Amino acid sequence: MKERNTAMGGQIAANINKARVDRGLTQEQVANLLGISRATYNSIETGKSKPSVDVIERLAARLNVPIAEFFDEPRDNPKFKQMYFYILEHFKDHGVPKTKLAKLLYLADFSHFYDLLEPMSGVRYVRREYGPVADIFFEMTEDMYDKGEINIDILSGGANMVIKTSTYKPDDSLLSAEEKKRLDEICDLWKDKRTEEIVNYTHGQKPWKACLDGEYIPYSLITQEDPDHVYTPVA
Repeated sequence: MKERNTAMGGQIAANINKARVDRGLTQEQVANLLGISRATYNSIETGKSKPSVDVIERLAARLNVPIAEFFDEPRDNPKFKQMYFYILEHFKDHGVPKTKLAKLLYLADFSHFYDLLEPMSGVRYVRREYGPVADIFFEMTEDMYDKGEINIDILSGGANMVIKTSTYKPDDSLLSAEEKKRLDEICDLWKDKRTEEIVNYTHGQKPWKACLDGEYIPYSLITQEDPDHVYTPVA
C-alpha cells in the first residue's frame, strides 16, 4: 500500500507540474495564487509532500482546470448517474427543468459534504451564471439522450429544456439508505419551487459567491454556510 500511495503522489505531482507549465506560469506565481510559499509549493510539485484536498481544490480553481486532470479520473461517474435518475423519478409525471435538476444534484452533493465532509458523488462543480453545475452534467445529459435513456422536451423556442424519464431503468445500488433519504428530502422540499427560486438560492450561498465564473468550486466552502441555508428553501 505504501508503494501505491507513493506512486499515486508522484503522479499527482507530475500532473500539477504539467498543468502549471501548460499555462505558462512559474512556481512562484502559482504559490502566490495559493497563498503559500514557493518552497511549500515546490515540495508539492516535486512529490516531496502530499497536497491536502483543500490545496488541490484551490489549485484547480486558480488554474481553472478539472481536478480530474490531477488524478486522471474518468469522466463517467456511475453514482452521479444514479443520483440523476433517482431525482428524475421524483419528477416523472411532468419532468424537471434541466437547470433545476443541475441545482438539485449540487444541493445533494454539497449538503452531504456539509454533514460528513464527503460529497455524495465526488464530481466537480463549476461556477456558472445560473449557479453551480457538475462539470460532467451537460455531456452526460447529451450522452443519455442520444442513447434513449432520457427524454427532453424543448420549451420557449429552445431556451428551456425539461428532462424526463424514459423506459430506461438504472439501479440505485450505489446509493445508501441515508443518501436516498437526503435525495428524497431535497426533492420534496424543492419539487413545487420554480427554477428561478433554486437558482437564486444557490447564488446566495458561499460556494457560488466565493468563486469566479468558470472556476471549480471547492466543496469545503459549504462548511462556512449557515446550517439553515445548506439545502432547505428560505421560508
